[in-house]
Amino acid sequence: MVKGVKFVDLRDACDPVEAAQAYCREGADELVFLDILATVENRKTRLEWVKRVADVVTIPFAVGGGVASIEDMEALIKLGVDKVSINTAAVKTPELIKKASQKFGRDRLVVAIDGRKNPQGSNVPRLEVVIKSGTESTALDIVDWARRVGVGCSKKEEVRPL
Repeated sequence: MVKGVKFVDLRDACDPVEAAQAYCREGADELVFLDILATVENRKTRLEWVKRVADVVTIPFAVGGGVASIEDMEALIKLGVDKVSINTAAVKTPELIKKASQKFGRDRLVVAIDGRKNPQGSNVPRLEVVIKSGTESTALDIVDWARRVGVGCSKKEEVRPL
């Protein structure tokens, strides 16, 4: 586990298994682990830590970072993950959202959205979707993207960015 601000100055904070156990013990209702450097480093989620955490959590467990295909999602679900989170892959391959929802069910997929505020008068949306841990612009308006990924949700459901 790392701590940082705006994906900068990341430093080790604690062991993910210890943190997961503490969150469960303290009454968290869901745990979300994001391997935020996986996409930037062009690698998959570190399955070894996912397995270690999945073995000890007693609450729903979601994982994201480096997830770019149905096969990546299957590997995580086989390890005991309840939900899979995608961000960069959703922007780059929007049809993955529909395929994953159909294969695993909407309740097992989270489309995470990272955004940044741009200066007024710039040639990009004021609130813009960014990918690759905030290192890459998309020129997508964050609200428009949230609505787009939420298409097909029932009226009782909402798009929930992480």
